[in-house]
Amino acid sequence: MKKYSIILILSLGLFFASSCSDFMDYPPPTEISAGDVWTDGILAEAYMFRIYFTFQDAGFAEETLASATDESMFIHGREFRQTMAGAVNDLQLGYIGKTQSGHQWQRLYQSIRWCNDFIANIDAATFDNRDKNQLKGEAFFLRAYFYHRLTRAFGGVPLVTNLTTLQDDPASFQVPRSSYTDCINQVLSDLDQAEPLLAKYTFANTQKGRATVAAVKALRVRVLTDAASDLHDEPTATAHSDIFASYKNKELLFYNKGSRADRWNAAKTAAKNLMDNPLGHALPTFGGDGLSVEDKAQAYWNQFNQDSPDHIFSRYFIFTKDESGTKFSLFNGPAGYHAWGGNVPTQDMVDAYSMADGTPFDWNNPAHKAAPYKNREPRFYACIFYDGAKWIPRPSDYAIADPTGTIETGYYQMNPSDSEAAYWPGMDTREGGGENWNATFTGYYIKKFVNPRDGLHSNRINAVFPFIRLTEVYYDYIEACIELGQLDEAKTYLNQIRHSVGMPDITSGNQAELRKIYQNERRKDFLFEEQRYWDMRRWLIAKGAPGLNSLKGVKVTATLKPGVTLAPGEKYSHDESKWNYTYTVNELTVEPRSFPDKCYFMPIHRDEMNRNLKLIQNPGY
Repeated sequence: MKKYSIILILSLGLFFASSCSDFMDYPPPTEISAGDVWTDGILAEAYMFRIYFTFQDAGFAEETLASATDESMFIHGREFRQTMAGAVNDLQLGYIGKTQSGHQWQRLYQSIRWCNDFIANIDAATFDNRDKNQLKGEAFFLRAYFYHRLTRAFGGVPLVTNLTTLQDDPASFQVPRSSYTDCINQVLSDLDQAEPLLAKYTFANTQKGRATVAAVKALRVRVLTDAASDLHDEPTATAHSDIFASYKNKELLFYNKGSRADRWNAAKTAAKNLMDNPLGHALPTFGGDGLSVEDKAQAYWNQFNQDSPDHIFSRYFIFTKDESGTKFSLFNGPAGYHAWGGNVPTQDMVDAYSMADGTPFDWNNPAHKAAPYKNREPRFYACIFYDGAKWIPRPSDYAIADPTGTIETGYYQMNPSDSEAAYWPGMDTREGGGENWNATFTGYYIKKFVNPRDGLHSNRINAVFPFIRLTEVYYDYIEACIELGQLDEAKTYLNQIRHSVGMPDITSGNQAELRKIYQNERRKDFLFEEQRYWDMRRWLIAKGAPGLNSLKGVKVTATLKPGVTLAPGEKYSHDESKWNYTYTVNELTVEPRSFPDKCYFMPIHRDEMNRNLKLIQNPGY
């Protein structure tokens, strides 16, 4: 008799704050059969929560997807060095295939099977203490989401929508890859099935973390935007890369439904549908035009450390539960706070933030080079820790060296006779007095999502990781408008988003220029939200993205001004009246970076190819 791991299922049910007091009345898990799930709504709901746990730590694991892009680097290397060097193959999948749980082939197909189980059995369930329509709608939504993740990584994949068992003919497990078009059609069909079932479930009346009708609509927008993009357009992609042009099974990679304009119009229409009726969701605002850059930066930072109507589908973490998702501040905070500084922004990412007046930052501009952290846009100050940035007080043992709570990623002359080799290394450097073996290589730390509870980065925190935000729906709408040549419409909505963070209007009337501006705006607004990895692929921009083909950081040195001497025992504190600061951008060799065209799609592991002889490998592997 088949049995479920009910202990795990019930523990996950508690996370979603169900009415679980009567769980204690249940028999031991070894006595609960699969059939029991369909006679008791509490068990069925717990089973559904187990499927949700496919998302595990979402984007808040120790190793983030940002470090598989030009956003950041993971300082401990591990599988990232293989991934970032473009050295993945069908035996060594690198970070995405081995560590990043959200896109692992086996995990996703296991969860798809659970969804199939739900869809096959929920209608005949005999319980009446849970809404069967909600549970069935969630099963369709989650199956769509899991297939969506597979198509992003692999293109067309085997479609299995029936419930398989060990009693089935073994030949039935030899399922070929479906075309990319058929996979997208299946995802959209599942979303069409989910929408009426979840029609009454909204942000206001649904347990946090569960799918709503807005989540269905928003995922549809993302899927249609993916399908319309360059990577999945055969003429565009084959002109871009010889490995796509010579690949014999192009149907596995490219979308062939309608014209290019039809595809973008479908994405645009789906986005506008949710924008016009956001179902309780709303774009974030960061104060009026009269607010200072500092106030807007604070409001922007706050947005990512609390729940928000901008969040459409998210993973929620509570500090009382020991999960990696509660430890983002420990994993990524500055080293001089007893934090690990694991995923640190690259120089390329830092340079993407504009000046406060909207002009691009440029190291060739003498004023920018002399003071690169002054007069930048609010999102820069909300998202990036840099040398001289004010933060919270240090832990007591480190406050002795830095009583001011200022980020120190530079090297500072403390005696006029000191040579540069003797400069004092800041608390947050790899030679400093903090957790120096964990410290940054690039000279930066991430600030977005870092929110230490009670002032200690080692404390677990409440956190929300947004898989989909309403802001993304707006960005997808803007992108569709740009690709359709509707530039004035695109600028209207892009400027609406920019105004909220204190940025001036975009005025360009050139499609190519506006596309580049849009892509950079999207890069900044979704920093560390697992968007960039997929965006840079679907846009086919890897060859022209410096941070994917090299890794750079900054060295900050502070030299005492002529005639300045420090008082005996005086500690270093960022002070431009005492020190002259210089900033030198350096090429880092600790992680060689390269992006060959094969990396636009993941390889299918050889074990999977051997299990299923009908599978066809992706190009370049």
